Amino acid sequence: MKLNLMYSSDQTRVENRKIVLDTAKQKKHRIVHSVVDLMRTLMDNPLKKRRYMAYNIEKLENNIKQNPTHLNTLADLAVLYRNSQSDGKATELDDKINKILNSSDEIDIKEKAVCVLEQGYAVLFEEFTENELEAQQKMEDCFRLIMVEQSKCTSDVRRHGLLCRASKCMIDARRHFCLALDCKNEDSVSDTKKSGVELFEKGLHYLGNTSYPEQNMQNIHIWNFYYAMACNRMPDTKDSMNNPMGVKAVDCFWSVITGLSKDIPSFTIYRARSFAYIGHKLISTKEIFNASLQYSSLSNDDQFQTILKTPLSGFKYATNELPNDEVVLIRKGISLWLMFKYSPAGKEDENKKYLDDAAAILSMSITLNSRLHLPAFSTRMNVYFEMSSLNSCPIDSKKDLLDKALKDGKDSIKANLSERDVCKVAEICQRLAKFPKFYMYGPEAVLNYEYLAAALDYLNQCICAKGQAYFTAYTKGTIYYDMGEFRTATEWHKRAFLLSDYTLAKVNVGKLCLSILRLGDGSNVFAELIHTLTYIASKMQNLHFLNNLLPKCLWKDYFGKLWKFLDYLKSSPLTAKQVEIAEYLKTILCEKDFKTAGKVKIGQYIPFTRTDVEYALGTARLLPPAIELEGEREHVIYDYFVIMSQVNSGWIQCFLQQQLRTQMIDDDMTFTGCSDAMDYDSCSSLLETTNDGINKSRRSILVLSTDFLMREWSPLKTMITETLQRRPDFLLIILLENCDVPSEIDFEHLSYFDFTDDKKIPIKIQHLKLALLEN
Repeated sequence: MKLNLMYSSDQTRVENRKIVLDTAKQKKHRIVHSVVDLMRTLMDNPLKKRRYMAYNIEKLENNIKQNPTHLNTLADLAVLYRNSQSDGKATELDDKINKILNSSDEIDIKEKAVCVLEQGYAVLFEEFTENELEAQQKMEDCFRLIMVEQSKCTSDVRRHGLLCRASKCMIDARRHFCLALDCKNEDSVSDTKKSGVELFEKGLHYLGNTSYPEQNMQNIHIWNFYYAMACNRMPDTKDSMNNPMGVKAVDCFWSVITGLSKDIPSFTIYRARSFAYIGHKLISTKEIFNASLQYSSLSNDDQFQTILKTPLSGFKYATNELPNDEVVLIRKGISLWLMFKYSPAGKEDENKKYLDDAAAILSMSITLNSRLHLPAFSTRMNVYFEMSSLNSCPIDSKKDLLDKALKDGKDSIKANLSERDVCKVAEICQRLAKFPKFYMYGPEAVLNYEYLAAALDYLNQCICAKGQAYFTAYTKGTIYYDMGEFRTATEWHKRAFLLSDYTLAKVNVGKLCLSILRLGDGSNVFAELIHTLTYIASKMQNLHFLNNLLPKCLWKDYFGKLWKFLDYLKSSPLTAKQVEIAEYLKTILCEKDFKTAGKVKIGQYIPFTRTDVEYALGTARLLPPAIELEGEREHVIYDYFVIMSQVNSGWIQCFLQQQLRTQMIDDDMTFTGCSDAMDYDSCSSLLETTNDGINKSRRSILVLSTDFLMREWSPLKTMITETLQRRPDFLLIILLENCDVPSEIDFEHLSYFDFTDDKKIPIKIQHLKLALLEN
């Protein structure tokens, strides 16, 4: 049996999980005591703590004396024997294990069943820790330490040289580690959850094939409880809609209630918690889920139908059987929070009661065991936050509630760095920074910047540990906006859009456009805005997002700048889609600011007709590339030069180059691109500007797209291939669209970045920065 926490260096997390195991042994049925003891022993993993090896061997040997055929203990004891150089003893145990596994005896089959069920229990315990991300953070820390030492060590030439080599190796290791993480299945956590369900199903199937004594049927019901928990954690997918995992979980929980006697004390915890889980599941799911239960096998059970109609009654049944159980309390507290969340707007008295009751119940749960049920802190944080938002809440109480929410949020993420909790803590910090003007936008409302700095610290920590996601990117954008760092805010909102479900990104689009408009009103800002809107429009089904171009309360403040933007577009070469955007935005402005609309004379926009230049290949042959060799390059002043199609140039300039020159997180690298753009007017100008950009830059980035391969590749092919022969490491490749890589490029030996999946572009940008850092 392997546990991720065996290899974790986060001692706080390990100690918290040990408490969970100790509590489980105190409160739960003896059927799980063996696996709990084994897991508790494995937490003192001899691979990390050799001083525990002899003690752990002795402990497992004693366990084997009590149950000589317990497969999981036999297997782990064999591993300990091998680690202590007792190969003979390990081989004996291996033979014993194989004999049990290959046996058809009913007792041995039951042992196999228990072995598999206990492994399912271990999966429930794991909580899907991500050791790869912890390793990534350690590599990041090592790299920073090397860089610090390298900056100090200028006099000792040999030591400085070794540190330089170490930093280059670390850069390469980080990049390859990131690529390995990127190759990992996106559904790995879901697969892990699924494996827990499958283990329980397999173990219960084994038990079903044996003549289990009638008096021990309660053991099956107890394992069914843990199977129900595994199902409860699984999301309902399209593939499971005919038999949703949630319905299966509720069925199993109900079988526990009906199968275990109310009169036996050791079963009470399973019955009470089953009632609580059912009540919570009914409240947290949609009507379609409840409807499927209404017509299930439980449709004739009066008690179940009562709970189905009033899900909170499930908690009444639970507390009647087991008062003050922390699991029941926290499920009820979360359910009351959800009742508030799903209740119709306008019923403030009813909503306030949900929040007050939730806060009281969650506080009771925390009082009973503050370290066991950390989700209580997370939910109570949300409860306090929403209480502070109620109109009936006095201003002084709002501040007090926000302080309480922040404290709970800190306690929650200290033990479990959840992305949603970190974003909520950042939002609370934002409100406190601007209190009492927390509904205003921008640095003008900020009174205490320390809260914003703390918010960024939490977000950076989360991004380093968990990677980038929509909510963290969006929240970082809003924090930087309030700090007045509008360029950084703009770039984070761009990333948030890429990471989002485009149909649900309206709020982020408004914040993105607002950030761009705060950069100024020059032609470069307006060019960035139109390219950004064009990209957004290409991902949306229509142009309705332009109605939410700005927050409602800010439209009047930006009328002047938006009219100026529309005027700028009159003199710009626009594509057909950009004309649609301009006309749509003009209509919106005319409706919102009809007084100015009567004064401003803006006619109809006309799309620019691009005349495709037929690049003469003969000209390309007459103008051979003047590529400087590595040792002869004296005028390298840029980090990179982008070779791209004219069609893609707008997106490259407004997104890629801005991302590369912006410090997105602490200690992030920034790179300066060649400011001389490619000239597409003729074959000679294309060749000259490309040749010049390559010579002025340390590296070149080739952006491959269908349009580039159709137009620019033919005249540039000779230049790029000859430069590769002279400087094999000069070229980095971005695949912007799904297209064939030219056969002339040795694709396998060059750094390659796939930008075809928008959600992966932010992390690919970080990989690209690591590649640019080399050499």
